[in-house]
Amino acid sequence: CSLCANMRRGALHDAAKAAGCNKLALGHHNDDVIETFMMNLTKEGRIGCFSPKTHLDRKDITVIRPLVFAPESQVSAACKRNDLEVVKSVCPADKTTVRQQTKEFLADMESRDRGVKQRIFSALRKSGIDGWGYPDRQ
Repeated sequence: CSLCANMRRGALHDAAKAAGCNKLALGHHNDDVIETFMMNLTKEGRIGCFSPKTHLDRKDITVIRPLVFAPESQVSAACKRNDLEVVKSVCPADKTTVRQQTKEFLADMESRDRGVKQRIFSALRKSGIDGWGYPDRQ
């Protein structure tokens, strides 16, 4: 849920600062990008998404998301291949969230129109909003 996500992010920011870090890499993947974009569009009526790179002035930390071009299936497969443990959510709202509904909606759309998720991602990049875009075109 969004409350747990915000608390996790705050704890990560604090831990990074306590460790003397000025960069924090988060594991958001391509599916997260598309889901967030669609949730903002359909639930908030706005076009936007988190940025691949964000500087948090109040914490003086740069947040990077190096996996935004990798689909969730590739990230999961890499974790299995390398025996990396994926921490499961303990939130009681897990799997009953707006994100889960959006994930299911997108899976249904993809089953009816193969490639629709990547076209959504491409539209976000072409828009250039929120730090998205093609660096060579800016």
